[in-house]
Amino acid sequence: MAAITAVCDLKPFKSIWKIRVKIICLWKQYSASGGVTIEMVLIDSNDVKINASVKKDMVNQFDSFMSQGSSKILLNFSLSHSCGSYRTAIHPYKIGFL
Repeated sequence: MAAITAVCDLKPFKSIWKIRVKIICLWKQYSASGGVTIEMVLIDSNDVKINASVKKDMVNQFDSFMSQGSSKILLNFSLSHSCGSYRTAIHPYKIGFL
């Protein structure tokens, strides 16, 4: 079984990560182009934050599983560059669920 990785050590060159995080902020967002998504800010035990997003085609699968304030061990996700003028975490990457 894979060891727990610190959020600060996440890099997009690898796709098999295992992290333990707490969901400190969670909201649903609607856009005309992307539909409804679930957006989150996650924090690990080292107080490092990272953004995470659940795309519209997976919202029903994750909606009951994710709740603000809960702690999770996450596997099977991708990393992409975090960009845009509104960023809730300074981490250079963002989690996308597969």
